[in-house]
Amino acid sequence: MNYFTSITTGVKSLLTGLGITAGQMRRKNVTLQYPHEKPELTKAYRSLISLVQFDDLETHDCVACMQCVKICPSFCIEIEGGKVEGIKRMRASKFEVDFALCSMCGLCLDVCPTDTLEYSKLYDEADGRRDWVFDLLDPFRNFEDEFVEKQRVSDAKLAKEKAAKKAASLKAKAEKAATEAAAAAKAEPATKPQPAEDSPDTTDPAPPSNNGAKNSNGSIGENQGGSE
Repeated sequence: MNYFTSITTGVKSLLTGLGITAGQMRRKNVTLQYPHEKPELTKAYRSLISLVQFDDLETHDCVACMQCVKICPSFCIEIEGGKVEGIKRMRASKFEVDFALCSMCGLCLDVCPTDTLEYSKLYDEADGRRDWVFDLLDPFRNFEDEFVEKQRVSDAKLAKEKAAKKAASLKAKAEKAATEAAAAAKAEPATKPQPAEDSPDTTDPAPPSNNGAKNSNGSIGENQGGSE
C-alpha cells in the first residue's frame, strides 16, 4: 500500500506543478531576453545626463553659462565656451562629465537656463574605471559648423528686419510730427488773439506850475514868496 500511495502522491504533485506552470504560461512576460530586447524606461528614470537636441536648432543649446558647474556638489562637470563670431548665441566648445563622481542629483538640470540637459536612457554603462569621463558634445560636433552658419544667416536676417522696422517707426513718427505741425500752423490765424484797442487816458493832468506863468497883462508873475 505504501508503494501505491507514494505513486499517487507523486502523480498528484506532478499534476499540481504542471497546472501552475500552464497557468503562468498564459500570463504576460515580465522578463526580457536581454540584450536582444530593450527595456521601456519611464520618464522618472535617472541615468547619466545628456544634452537635449532641439528640433528647431537641430542641435543642443548649451550656452556655456557655467550654472551647472557652479551648482554641482560633486565637481564633476567641466565646460569651456564663449562667444562665436557672427552670431549672438554663445556656444559650448567643451562639456565633459566624470560619471565616476556624478551622484545624479539633478541640480544641473534644474538650473539650466536653456533646458538643454536631461537624463539619458542609458542603463548598461557600468564600468569600474575611476576616470569615467563622457564628452557630451561628441554627438553634435559634426553638425556644429552647419549650425553656426545657419545661425549667422538667421541673425543677419533678424537684424535687417529689426533695422527696417526701426526705420519705418522713425519715419511714421516724423510724418506724424509734420502733420501735427501743419495742422497747428493752419489753425493758428483763427485762434490768433486780437490786439487791444487804445483806451483813453483817464488820469488827471498835472496842475500848471506858478513858476514862469504869464499874467493877463503879459508880465511874468513872481512867486508868492518873492518881494515886489
